[in-house]
This record gives sequence, C-alpha cells and structure tokens, in this order.
Amino acid sequence: MKTNEILQFVQDNDTFLITYYAKKHKKIITRKGTWTKPNTDTKGKYTIIKDDDCFFYWDLDATPNENGNRWRRATNPLRAERIGIDEQSS
Repeated sequence: MKTNEILQFVQDNDTFLITYYAKKHKKIITRKGTWTKPNTDTKGKYTIIKDDDCFFYWDLDATPNENGNRWRRATNPLRAERIGIDEQSS
C-alpha cells in the first residue's frame, strides 16, 4: 500500500491491523490498533522522520507503560487491514 492509502485507511477505520518492520524485535510484526485513543478525541499522527513514514497509533494489545501510554510508532508500514467482526470481539 502507498503511504497516503495507509493514512486514509487508519483514519477511516475504528480498529485495524498494521504491519511493519520493528527494529526492536528485528522482524516484521502485525499489531492491532486504533487511530484514536479509546474514550478520547486524541488522534494518532503521521509525520516524516529522517525520510521515513511514521504513523503513531494506539496499540490495543500493548502493555501500558507506567503512565498508561500505549502509543506506538509504525515506521514505513507495509500494509493496514480491516479487522473482521469476529476478531474485534475477542
């Protein structure tokens, strides 16, 4: 997917799967996320850092840090996918 397609997709869908290479894990990972922090109006962000496309999204599967933060950065994501109804309820 192109960057503009991924950005539009994550902005338009309540929850999604986003796939990208994670330097921390040294592999391609897929995470369940949302563009808006739950129960707030706080939106994710898209920016370019050192020529990389960076998407900041709320990771629904992440363990919150000491401040309750679950924002994550997906650098140069490969794709974003809609989560099916069955997957949302699990």
